[in-house]
Amino acid sequence: MNRIEEFTRDGKNIIYIDFSGFTTDKEFTDFIASAKIVVKKYSPGSLYTITNITDAKISANTHDIMSDWITHNKPYVKFGAVYGADSTSKIIGKTASIVSQRSNLAYLSSKEEALDYLSKLD
Repeated sequence: MNRIEEFTRDGKNIIYIDFSGFTTDKEFTDFIASAKIVVKKYSPGSLYTITNITDAKISANTHDIMSDWITHNKPYVKFGAVYGADSTSKIIGKTASIVSQRSNLAYLSSKEEALDYLSKLD
């Protein structure tokens, strides 16, 4: 399974990031370390992201890991879409967005909805 996909759609650089099914902080940490390398290849403010967190187990410690990830991406990401979040994950994600002062993140219900949403943005 390819957990990071880079592609262009409607002239936008998009990275699909798949955290689905992760159950340990180590899985998150290891994956984020490799994903950061991909994100850094892009110019500031030029990237759109789609993040899948379906069935990912988010702990209190994972919140800190994800906050670091969101802060890292802030300069590169023009807008991001997240799907697969249950109500607890949405609360944790929205809190992390507030802490990192990142307001360019939407919670949607599927990859297709995220692609459609991002394609309509400027």
